[in-house]
Amino acid sequence: MVSTYTQDLRDQITEELARQLFSAELKPGDFLPKELELTDQFGVSRATMRSALATFTNHGIIERISGFGTRVKDYQEWNILSPQVATWIAQYGGNTLIFAREIFRFRTSVEPFIAMEAARRATAKDLMKIEAAWNGMYAAMQKDDLTYRDKHFQQYDIQFHEAIYQATHNLVWVQIGRSTMPAVYVLIKKTTEAASELSDSLERHRHLLEAIRLRDAEAARKASVRIIDRAAYDLDLDELNEEIRENSLANVVMQNERDRLASD
Repeated sequence: MVSTYTQDLRDQITEELARQLFSAELKPGDFLPKELELTDQFGVSRATMRSALATFTNHGIIERISGFGTRVKDYQEWNILSPQVATWIAQYGGNTLIFAREIFRFRTSVEPFIAMEAARRATAKDLMKIEAAWNGMYAAMQKDDLTYRDKHFQQYDIQFHEAIYQATHNLVWVQIGRSTMPAVYVLIKKTTEAASELSDSLERHRHLLEAIRLRDAEAARKASVRIIDRAAYDLDLDELNEEIRENSLANVVMQNERDRLASD
């Protein structure tokens, strides 16, 4: 049975290695120090060190190469949909543009479609959750520290988007939304910090809320795109936004529907 002391040491090592990996202090292709060096550095047994390293191996972040050591794998191999990995991105990846760009790609590709599905399927309870999150954003914006009832504006923002994923009532999308929200929080945090003012963003979120309330899928799609456009502007990612948008999931679905109607 693992002692509490050993567990605490393993957790400390795991968090320090996560910081180095997700802040890009250690990059893909880099080799970690040898196992014996790490045990000396952290003052732990080899068994404890191997247990900590196994956490990252299991998430596809590092790999052992016989005769060479432990290497950081390419970012595309990392299991970023894991709640633990998404949490590390939120904690330590805030200044890493690589993660911000990939999360932005995900949002641009998927969220307009999610908004359409929410407009079609949202229940009264879903609408209450989305509206409560928007009201929290509004109240927080009035405060100098952007905090209302112990929650920051950014937390209400992420709650708003998670409620929209839940409103699709699709088990896959709900799970994806739940898993990715800690990572999406990174992007929302960066957007909030970069924005010159938040009233425009708040108004765009209100339009999305109203479109979903009215069950207007096309208006919801457009409102979601406008939110993403604002994020692209604040983060200086306009060029990337244009590159992705044409092949977004919502556009592909609408084109398929137009093709189906044309063939009938």
